[in-house]
Amino acid sequence: MTQVPSVTDPIEQPIGDIVPNWTPSLHPLSQTHPLQGQYCRLELLNSQTNDTIIQQLFDAFKPTEQTHFTYVAYGPFTTTDEFKEFIKSKELPSSGTVLYCILVNDIAVGFISFLRINQQNGSIEIGNVSFSEKLLRTRAATEANFLMLQYAFDILGYRRLEWKCNALNAKSCRAALRLGYQYECTWIKSEVCKGRSRDNAWFSMIDDEWAVIKPEFQRWLNSNNFDSNGQQLTKLNSAQINPRSHKKADKI
Repeated sequence: MTQVPSVTDPIEQPIGDIVPNWTPSLHPLSQTHPLQGQYCRLELLNSQTNDTIIQQLFDAFKPTEQTHFTYVAYGPFTTTDEFKEFIKSKELPSSGTVLYCILVNDIAVGFISFLRINQQNGSIEIGNVSFSEKLLRTRAATEANFLMLQYAFDILGYRRLEWKCNALNAKSCRAALRLGYQYECTWIKSEVCKGRSRDNAWFSMIDDEWAVIKPEFQRWLNSNNFDSNGQQLTKLNSAQINPRSHKKADKI
């Protein structure tokens, strides 16, 4: 999105850039689904999802459930019915969440969501990122994030994508940076989660940055970037390509 440079008002106060012809972003549910990639497919995960997919997801997380859900507010789930109730709760308008199931070769191996959907200001968060061991460290895992970013920026017209995680969740923080998000700040004592104090680390990516990060995702995801054993030949360089990574953080 092209923006007019910031200016100073008549009484010499700095003011923000003008955003010409701005209209609110679209809601994720306003467009057709699923989101189809080369290595995975994202389908809406809700109360209409068939029981086979629900069972596949439930089973996928069972082997690592004691550590997988440590840093999030939900899980582990004792039964599939409990898992279904969690999914149903995310459909409530008050939740402000749109859940997606991630399928690889038609098998459900994880889920991801949009939340904090702010259409008026063009800001949205990608969260509830739950990848089972079958999905972790695969090209499908990276592509699932790419499909979400592409959908939000290119189709829905958002200006800002957010990634929030427990500040102690080092793996999530590293994942955000690898994908090209930039660290912004940490909110201290932001939540009480499962009876414990939680600090939230915030990361973001904006539309101007996506314009240069998207081709890097496409390059990395190309099948020519993987050998016969499925190992990457080159790394994803989204973090280095993001223009903001070379700028010094603003100080108040």
